[in-house]
Amino acid sequence: MHQESYALSETPASPSSTRIKLARSTQTRVRCGGTAGTTIAARLSEDPSKTVFLVEAGNDDRTNPDVFDVYKYSAAFGTSLDWAWSTDLDRTMHGGRTLGGSSSINGAHWTRAMKAQYDAFSQLLGEEDSDMNWNFDSLFSYMKKAETFTPPDQDQRTKGANYNPDFHGFSGPVHAAYPRGMYGGPQQPAFANAVQNVTGIALCQDLNGGDANCVSFTPHTINPSDNDTRSSSATAYLSPVEDERTNWITLVNHQVTGVLFAGSAPSVRATGVEFKKSDNTGESFNASARQEVIVSAGAIGTPQLLQVSGIGDPAVLESLGINLKVNLSTVGRNLQEQAMNNLGHSARPSFSPDGIGPANCIAFPSLKELFSENGGSNGSVTADDIADYIMAMYPSWAESQAVNGLNSEALTTIFGIQVGLIVNDDAPVMELFFDTGFPDDIGIDMWHLLPFSRGNVTISDSSVFTKPEVNVNWFSVDFDLAVQIAGARLSRRVLNNTAFDTISSGETIPGTGTVPEDGHGGSDDSWQAWIQDVFSAVSHPIGTAAMMRRELGGVVDGKLRVYDTANLRVADASVLPIHLSAHLQSTIYGVAEKAADIIKSGI
Repeated sequence: MHQESYALSETPASPSSTRIKLARSTQTRVRCGGTAGTTIAARLSEDPSKTVFLVEAGNDDRTNPDVFDVYKYSAAFGTSLDWAWSTDLDRTMHGGRTLGGSSSINGAHWTRAMKAQYDAFSQLLGEEDSDMNWNFDSLFSYMKKAETFTPPDQDQRTKGANYNPDFHGFSGPVHAAYPRGMYGGPQQPAFANAVQNVTGIALCQDLNGGDANCVSFTPHTINPSDNDTRSSSATAYLSPVEDERTNWITLVNHQVTGVLFAGSAPSVRATGVEFKKSDNTGESFNASARQEVIVSAGAIGTPQLLQVSGIGDPAVLESLGINLKVNLSTVGRNLQEQAMNNLGHSARPSFSPDGIGPANCIAFPSLKELFSENGGSNGSVTADDIADYIMAMYPSWAESQAVNGLNSEALTTIFGIQVGLIVNDDAPVMELFFDTGFPDDIGIDMWHLLPFSRGNVTISDSSVFTKPEVNVNWFSVDFDLAVQIAGARLSRRVLNNTAFDTISSGETIPGTGTVPEDGHGGSDDSWQAWIQDVFSAVSHPIGTAAMMRRELGGVVDGKLRVYDTANLRVADASVLPIHLSAHLQSTIYGVAEKAADIIKSGI
């Protein structure tokens, strides 16, 4: 950015800090970066009378091939581009530490959840927020507003790509398309056929319209007019306007160290933010916000920033010498993350994949398909049995998970809604992601989508430069493990289906030496031992600043405003109250677009 055009003036605020005065406008908003943050900054800065200050802890890596080349997915993991948070059981959760946040390093898949799952958001809010329309119809319009979809050409259609024009936007900033190097077979069509053969699940034309319970070929956030480079929130929302929009200041390689406040609860006012170089060197700076502060640091970074700023559990904050501003003990609670395992087969010598990818055929089975007789069932348990079990057990799960920050009564309400979505609305509980070249010649990456296990994000230091403790409490609800076991068994049966007879030469991971074939796809005990030994984090964390009624443990209301504050909002994955049967980014763009309109409306 051409910072000289902003007429920044620096005056000492104290011996140890400097205040940066954003003098161009009397209506300054300060933002923390990320996928949603960049989106909101772009929309708010459309009004030239408003100045927006976007702070990003990482660098501007738009020209880094580990970012723009989707075919190099995972190359950024473990580098300076990745937050790489450590969790319990020594698992690492990845997140984008670069301009554009996780949209700059994720797998770029463009999927949406079930209509009923989005509609459930409103059930968790109070009557005072009923007119905010947190439902599918509203979010669907915003998800489409964010999107420019390129329909598949004839060659891509031959390979399985399809779409429904009613499910997509065609004039938004984020590009979504099928890859030019899309696999033409035979492996992806074999997967789609095998899943249908084994479970009876339908092959759908397009899962982006509110019914994800199917197997489908899915698009990616790539720009076909730019050689299929990644379309991130940075390239989509910032790149087209950065040379002309002088009221949008983007500061990279700096980290917000705290939100500044005036007043006391229940009307605390955010007056700005303090920030510092991301290597924790040099002076601290303050930026004043004349209108609002919007935090979009993600499901791990947002609760950390709120806590170090004085919003959270008094017992945690006061023990660290942090001055309590708002008593919100549920900040950082309600963490929901998914666990993934990978099954692999070696291929016959004659197998040669047509195309270079990336992989884009995914199945989203519901309870009835996952536990179908020939699917993931062990031969003695049916989908009806599982449905009856979770209906009976979820109140006790609420009791067991209450230690992680939400009370059991609140969790019973939340879990009841989640169970209803699973049992009555066929919300997919498992994702089977077909892969070519991982973890062997062909494979399935599978994970449970709607965990009941709840964790937390808790600071152990008053500095944001000390990473918080992230406890997912993996598989602390037995149903989560049962779903993972059924998903592994189903994946084995899919890859052993006759549709792969000319492709596969047999299972290598985990292999029948590790999980013996017992006539029912492998025993529960054998699968459990393997799953718990080698699972990894999916890196789809949500829920730690949940948009819910305060009595349920909510941190923000339906206007995304932090409770007991006048002008502090949160907009990122942390506000999603329950998990979704989808990859997150399309939903996050929808939340961000809706958040921008809420903020513009002045409510």
